[in-house]
Amino acid sequence: MSSFSIGNLTFDSNLIQGPLAGFSCAPFRQLFYQFTPPAYCVSEMISASDIIHKHKASSRYLVRGDNEKTLCYQISGNNPATLAIAAQILQDHGADLIDLNCGCPKTKIRKKHAGSALLENLDHLSEIITTIKQSITIPLTVKIRVDGNSGRNQNRQTALAIEQAGADALTVHGRHWSEDYDVPCNYQQIKLIKQQVSIPVIANGDIKDDESLRLAKERTDCDAFMIARGGTGKPWLYQELTQGKMDIPLSLKLDIFMQHIEELAVLENEFKALLQSRRLLKYYLGEKLSQQQITSLYECQTILQLQKDLKTLLF
Repeated sequence: MSSFSIGNLTFDSNLIQGPLAGFSCAPFRQLFYQFTPPAYCVSEMISASDIIHKHKASSRYLVRGDNEKTLCYQISGNNPATLAIAAQILQDHGADLIDLNCGCPKTKIRKKHAGSALLENLDHLSEIITTIKQSITIPLTVKIRVDGNSGRNQNRQTALAIEQAGADALTVHGRHWSEDYDVPCNYQQIKLIKQQVSIPVIANGDIKDDESLRLAKERTDCDAFMIARGGTGKPWLYQELTQGKMDIPLSLKLDIFMQHIEELAVLENEFKALLQSRRLLKYYLGEKLSQQQITSLYECQTILQLQKDLKTLLF
């Protein structure tokens, strides 16, 4: 771990918790602050149009935990003016950084010419970055994907265009948008991007523990490192990465899981919290529960019943 800076912000750590669709709301993010937190967390991807026309301050996409020291909101869209207005709203809401999503591979996002589709027109992407920068005073980061085996060889041009347009940092996920998680992260392409620009470059992809973090450092020479899926159900991860392996008692894992679910219920409602618990169970307690046991917990109608049944299965 080492300090690094983005724009006018300096962080003691160069480890970042990345965005996770369906997970990275305030109840998820603030759990990290019970241990050694990352430099900052990134919100779920938020539609710029929805920020302007749909989401209220109480929305799960906008709510910020009381103990969140630094927070980056990630926005998605295609229209420069809309993205700039959304970024300005989030700055007024208290954002410390804004991140522009240029990496989402989902068809529904690419059909709107957003996410990873933005990388296909660098002139338009440059206009977006410049327009957003003119509307805010906080740092702007841009998250992209590498070319992978696409044959386009556009990594260099993309990185330079983003830097020249005024971005304060660049996060690079080491897969092409068409590649799934079974394709190893291409650290060589991340390193080539790092060598092209003078702004900070953040490596992302396949980092989940001490060994994978060491590998990413050695192979990319990046300024910072972003962990996404690896932080799910492990809010102690950044403390382990900086201070060594921790022995987390099963009882504490259960307590933190229940805290997560209870805070989700406060943020939204009990029904939605229980639905999300089905996705979170395997991350927190999958080592102790079989898939059959996890599936049986889907029948729970209340959070109290979920807690009771988990205690019966685990102890």
